[in-house]
Amino acid sequence: MLRRVSRSRSQYKPPVVVFGTGGSGTRALQRLLDTAGYFMGTNVNRPGDALDIAWFIRRWLDPYLARSGWIEKLWRDGEPRRFRHPGGMASDFRATIEDHREAIGKRKARWGWKVPRSILVFPFIHEFFPEMRAIHLVRDGRDMAYSANQNQARRYAEQLLDASAQELPPPVQSISFWARVNLAAARYGESALGDRYLRLRYEEVCADPEGMAARLVAFLDTRKPVEAMQEVASSEIHPSSSIGRWREREASEIAELERAGGEALRAFGYA
Repeated sequence: MLRRVSRSRSQYKPPVVVFGTGGSGTRALQRLLDTAGYFMGTNVNRPGDALDIAWFIRRWLDPYLARSGWIEKLWRDGEPRRFRHPGGMASDFRATIEDHREAIGKRKARWGWKVPRSILVFPFIHEFFPEMRAIHLVRDGRDMAYSANQNQARRYAEQLLDASAQELPPPVQSISFWARVNLAAARYGESALGDRYLRLRYEEVCADPEGMAARLVAFLDTRKPVEAMQEVASSEIHPSSSIGRWREREASEIAELERAGGEALRAFGYA
């Protein structure tokens, strides 16, 4: 049975959710939100992913993608809408949120989570928390195509890519997945959340961590001074040696990647 998310008024402050396709570099953002006074969970793994929410997404992602079709619809026509979800998903999410928030103590405390795969259920989370804020981290899809972290692309290629794309070389499959998911999330965030949606580019975060920290302070509901956030950003964020690794590949390979991911590369300033 398909249902819509209930828009009942939440008893909590709206959360801040950090996401991106796997390997985008979201780990430092979790640390910065923690510094800004946001509860980001106690049941977290080493990269700072909130495990209760990560397990929820794993339980429901296959049926949600199949029934909502939101990524394909937004990637093709760019029109945000309300998307249906499987029965039982919303009640499980309510229980998951209670587990995630168990150690907070205060109902009106600032809170959120960092789980990269939240990007794949973005409209569902937004319908559940209409006033949420989203931080979307994007990294150059050409670098992502050669990343060792291809878990999302391999796992969901069959659902999100055309049959012809599934026969392409792995790097081309990877950038095709990257393009569709990030474009769909960007279109949804810009249209449905407006100024409560913040998109950051990984390369710019690494080049200017203090500038990024200032943008976060302006975006978040925090009383932390900019200087405190900038200090943490400077200590936590370091340019990865893998930035620009795509430049070491053959020109013919890169041309194929740019054909597959060209629209998204242009949209995110990587053309």
